[in-house]
Amino acid sequence: MIFLRHLPTAQEPRLYMALERTYLGYFKLIFFTMGTGLLAYRLEILLQAVHEFHLARIFAELHGFLIWPPLLLVYVLGFWFFFDLHHIAKGITVPPKEIIDPRIYMAAERTFLAWVRTGIGLIAFGFVIEKFDFFLEQLSAMLHTKLNTGAGFSGMGILFIILGVANLIIGGINFIRTVKKVDQGQYHVHKWLYGLYGLILFSVTATLAWMIIRVSP
Repeated sequence: MIFLRHLPTAQEPRLYMALERTYLGYFKLIFFTMGTGLLAYRLEILLQAVHEFHLARIFAELHGFLIWPPLLLVYVLGFWFFFDLHHIAKGITVPPKEIIDPRIYMAAERTFLAWVRTGIGLIAFGFVIEKFDFFLEQLSAMLHTKLNTGAGFSGMGILFIILGVANLIIGGINFIRTVKKVDQGQYHVHKWLYGLYGLILFSVTATLAWMIIRVSP
């Protein structure tokens, strides 16, 4: 959206909801990328245990590349989102009769489902990260060796689960409030919900960064 600011715009509910779905997709992709980076760290440990040091170095590089740039990108996208909201708010105002429209309700449902998909995806990925530690523990017993899984990495999957639950709750509240406003023909975005989600994103990413730095050699 930030690249299309030369086009005319309007304070149209479907435009706001499409923007919301777009950025939700970005955030989901970013956190899946960071989760893949955490799994790359685990694979590095596994490859070191089986003396595949060349491959272990590759996953060590991959680990850093998949975590730090996406982590910073979360903040960049957060600012872009609010800039795009401000850009849409400068457009013309649509009449109430265009707000009470079946297509608006369907757009609200699609947006709610985007929140749900993002939440469920983050929760599932969080369980994958946490259960991978269990896999390494079982492998350690099979190999009769001690794998240094890094105690500081324990609990990072919980952060993904917390963020996923937050997506489900905020998405549900956003959907209920949106339907009520559309019924009244007075739709407007819920910036306080966006601010709350932004605060949760900041808390999760800051905690994640702190945990990674704490266990880095």
